[in-house]
Amino acid sequence: MSDQGGRGDMWLFLSRRLRMWLLLAIGLPLARAVVHRLAVAAASRNPQARPARVLGSADSALTRFTERTRRRSRKR
Repeated sequence: MSDQGGRGDMWLFLSRRLRMWLLLAIGLPLARAVVHRLAVAAASRNPQARPARVLGSADSALTRFTERTRRRSRKR
C-alpha cells in the first residue's frame, strides 16, 4: 500500500473553500515569517546584495497581501 495514495485522497474530502482558508490561515503567515527571517538575515550580512534586496521586496509583498486580506476579512 502506497503511503502517498492515502494522503493524497484525503484532500478530495475537503471543500475548495476550506482548502483556500487553510492556505491563507496557515500557509501564508508561515511563509511570511520564513521570508521575513531570511530577509533580515540577508540584510544584516550585506544589505546591497541582490538576495537581500529580492528577499526584502518579497517580504514587503507578502506583508501587503496579508494586510489586504486582513482588512477584507474585517469588513465582512
